Amino acid sequence: MARRGLGESMRSVRVMSAAVAAAALIALVGCAPGSRDADDEPQQVVVTAPPVTTLTTPTPAPTPVPTPDAGVTFAYVIDGDTIETSAGTVRIIGIDAPERGQCGHDEASMAIGRLVSSGDPLTLELPPGQNDTDNYGRLLRFVITAAGIDLGLLQLEQGYAIARYDSTDGYPRHPHEAAYHAAQIATRGADGTVLTVACQAAPAPIAPTTAPSTEDPWWMDYSSCTKLKKNTVGHPTGPFARDNPAQADIYNWFAYGTGNRGDGDGDGLACE
Repeated sequence: MARRGLGESMRSVRVMSAAVAAAALIALVGCAPGSRDADDEPQQVVVTAPPVTTLTTPTPAPTPVPTPDAGVTFAYVIDGDTIETSAGTVRIIGIDAPERGQCGHDEASMAIGRLVSSGDPLTLELPPGQNDTDNYGRLLRFVITAAGIDLGLLQLEQGYAIARYDSTDGYPRHPHEAAYHAAQIATRGADGTVLTVACQAAPAPIAPTTAPSTEDPWWMDYSSCTKLKKNTVGHPTGPFARDNPAQADIYNWFAYGTGNRGDGDGDGLACE
């Protein structure tokens, strides 16, 4: 009985040792390189490409064009480069005429007054790049009559103004600049004043072959109709008709030359 019990005990020890060895082998196999649990699966990395920026060529802005002021009418002349209109006082772009008291002022003013009358329609144009008003608050515009006459160009062609206030002397360029300079026949004096054709130095006088005219422009002695009506030397006091050839010069003087609007209601009669 003693020998059998010992043998069985030895077999039990061998079985247990084999079981332990097997367990150890399984543990080693489970930890072998390359093996992983389900929880050890690597996370998938998603790489997102940067957004593609599409470059577009900007559409150029359209070139601005002159915008006429619609429904404007002429009121009266201020001087050879400035007029009053229903839209306000307008300083004609690109020209300069004689100032009040300077030679040629009256003639330059009357040149406009003979062309347009109170209430006549005008087109006022502000070209691209020009200021809307000047330092005195006057509108800066090209002025076109109903017949299509450019008043600025007319003053230059008749010798009553010079081309000025453009890119040649530091002001904005305007589209008629070259044409205005080409049309100019008046000159600029050494002191900056405008010398109209009539005010420029005249050639030596030629002895007249006929007796000089005795007509006296007496009306130019009066700076307004009010002063004329107070005269005590017998000068006629009006009214003077624009359409009467014998009175046209007198009308133009009081209507436009004095600056006092002798025909304020625009009916063609001055000093009523």
